[in-house]
Formats: sequence, C-alpha cells, structure tokens
Amino acid sequence: MAKKKRKVQPPLVSKDALVKNWSNPHTKKLFKQIGIFSITSQVLLYLFSQFGAGYQLFSYMFLGAGRFDDLRNGIFEHRYYFSPQLLDIPGFASVASPPMVFVWQMYGYFVKSEYALWVSLILTYLLLVFAIWKATRNVYATVFFSTAHPVVFAFVRGNPDMWVLIATCIAGIALIRGKIWVVAVMFGLMSALKFPFLLFGLIFIVRKDFRNLALQAVVTIAAFLLPLTAKPWSIPDQINVFNVIVARYYEGYVIGDAGMLFNVSLFGLEKPLMYLLQGNSLLTPTQARDVAIAALTVQIISVVLLSVLLLGIPIYQRIKSRKTSVNQISSSTEIDLYLAFFLFLALLQCLLPQVAAEYRLAQLVVIVALLYSVKSRFLEDRLNLILLTLIFLPKHFLVISFPAGVANIATISSLISPVLLIFMAFRIQMYLSKNEFYSKLLDASRVLKKRSRTSS
Repeated sequence: MAKKKRKVQPPLVSKDALVKNWSNPHTKKLFKQIGIFSITSQVLLYLFSQFGAGYQLFSYMFLGAGRFDDLRNGIFEHRYYFSPQLLDIPGFASVASPPMVFVWQMYGYFVKSEYALWVSLILTYLLLVFAIWKATRNVYATVFFSTAHPVVFAFVRGNPDMWVLIATCIAGIALIRGKIWVVAVMFGLMSALKFPFLLFGLIFIVRKDFRNLALQAVVTIAAFLLPLTAKPWSIPDQINVFNVIVARYYEGYVIGDAGMLFNVSLFGLEKPLMYLLQGNSLLTPTQARDVAIAALTVQIISVVLLSVLLLGIPIYQRIKSRKTSVNQISSSTEIDLYLAFFLFLALLQCLLPQVAAEYRLAQLVVIVALLYSVKSRFLEDRLNLILLTLIFLPKHFLVISFPAGVANIATISSLISPVLLIFMAFRIQMYLSKNEFYSKLLDASRVLKKRSRTSS
C-alpha cells in the first residue's frame, strides 16, 4: 500500500524576493529621513523630560537607583516564587509566570555583583541587536530599530520582554523562510511567558495550519508547567499561589492606580480620563476605586465596539469590491501580509489588556524591522511611517496629577499612545483587507453558511 504523501508548507517568500528593491524608489531615502528625525526627537524628548515640565524620564531610565529593577528584583525573589508562604505576605503582588522565574534563575547563577548584572544585560541586548541585524541585514536599520525608545526602555528596566523580542525575531525570520514549526515553538514559549501572546495562534488559524497551532499549545503548556516541577511544592499549590498573586496584581494595578504610569493600553487612556472628569471629588481611595471599577465597564464596552469595527473592515471591503473570484497574490506580497497581520496582533496586545507597559511597544519595533527586511509595501506609505514613529517616541513631556484619592500620576503619553495605536490598527486592517488577506476565511464562512441553509 502506497504511503500517503505528507503535505509540506511552502516558504512564504523566495530568496530572490527577499533581496528585491522597494517598489517606490523614494522609500529608502524616506526611511533615512524618518530615522534621523526619530533618533534626534528621542534624544531631545529625553532632555526635555529631564529639564522641562514633564516626567523626568531620563533620570528614571539612566540615572535612578531603580535602573534594571525588573531583573534585579527577579534574581532576588525567584527562589520564593509560588511558595504558599507568599500568601501570608499581603503586600506581595509581583506577577511572574513559571518560565519568567526560570529565566531569572538562570541569570541568578551568573549575576553575583552589580558588574555581572550589567554584563549579563548588555550581552542580552547585543543578542537582540544581532537578531535584528540578522533580519534586516542593514547596519543603519539595525541601529535605528535597536535604539528605539521602547527597546531601550525594556533594556534599562531589565525586563524579560527582552527575550520576547529575541523570540519574535526568530519567529519572524522562520516565518519568512517557511519553517513554521519554529514559529509555533517561539509562539509557545512566548505564550507561556505571558498568556496574551496566545493571540499569535490566529496566524495558524488563518493559514489553516492546525498542526502547528496544536504545537504552540503543547509548548505553552509544557513551558508553563515544567519549571514548577523543580520547586518543592505541589503543582496545584503553586498554581493556586500564582492565581492569588495575579488577583493581587489586578487589585493594585487595575482597580488601584499603580499601573497608570507608562501604560499604553486603551484602559490606560480611559481610567485617567474618568479620574479627571471627577474633578476634585476624588478625596479618598475608596472613591477612586469606584471610578476604576466604572472604567472597567467602559473598557469592556469600548473593546467590544472596537473589535466590531475592526472585524467589520474586511467584510465591508469584501462587499465593496464585489469580486467573483479571488485574485492570486505573489509570494512576496503574501509574506508582507502575514507580517502585517503579525504586527496587528502584537498591537492588539498593547491595546486590549488593562495594563500594558511602554516596553510592550518594543515588539512592534521588532516586527516593523521584519517588515523592513521584506521591503513591505505597508512601510512605503508615508502616513504609516509617521504614525509608527510617533508611537515609538517617548511622550512624557506633560505630567497629569489627580486629586488626593489617587496616589499615582500619569503622563500625556497614556492619552496619546492609545489613540495612535487605534489609528494604526485601522490602517493595518485596511491594508490587509484591500489586499484580500481575509478572502479565504470569508469565502469559507460563506460556503458554510450556504451549506447550513441547504441542510435546513
């Protein structure tokens, strides 16, 4: 009996397509102009925040005692994570997934001094720079992307998202080269580190690649549970501790006001606005808590509305085009679209959670570098480049303070960044819809709808 041939996923783009020139000859010059403007503006905004009326971002990032705190605290605390004894410490609300604790443990083996901490972080950063260069193969582009504010912010915080950025680079390069199983493994590792990255599985759903979707799920579960086996406590007890700490984090950073500064999410826009609308009536923390709970309701409504509008774009575009057949797209356009969809999903993970710190934008920087590597037509649009540049710039030149009931502050960045991200989300959806990225899914849903009608 003849063996059934295994279906192999073809590469999304050929090697020849990877080295093709921009379709618009002025794009390369435009990139240089945008790059010079971005780096210059970033430096000036750092200085303005230091010596002007805004939040002293430069001191916080480069001069303050809290530099590298995310890694420093993780190295100090990793051995205590998931211990039932943490439940007896009411103020402990530092959320970390098991893979994140494992990363801190690996650093802890080598970091025995402040000098070793610097060396380990610099090596991690250089590994990220190498991954970006591997994607772009362009020194100028590598310098631009690796010095963008969100990337620098992740570095100076010593945040585990540095490894997310490296995994994103590896996943993007593998996607371009057709090694989809590598993409699934990277997505699985990222998802175990932070659950919102499960959203990247939609890429496999769009490709109807359920095997690699299952691989992502298996890697996520394994990477989440395996570090727990090295601890002396039972896995159910550790998961219970993890859930309690997440609830405490939610209480302090979402219901409370600890998560407002550097928040770029939609909720990070809505909660400060609702605080401001209360005027001077917020005199106690209880009153501020009530406003935060109301802001959660507003967020749910706005997320539903935003999702409907974003999902309606491809349907509207499909009806508008009224095409009877699906046009075949070239392989270079296909990878362009998949990377744009990758950017769209990463952008949603900045917008939709209640708290998304500014270093989450660094993943957008890396995906834009991947789009640059395939000479994406999405980046040839001047407005897209301007929007991305504004998203990546630090915008803390104005501090927003609140009445006595709110202990923490916000900056104008929390009001500007979500608006820019929403605008960019619509731009990406329009680009994908006009290039019929969703056409196969819409055709499949139409076929299923016809079958259900005929069967009934």
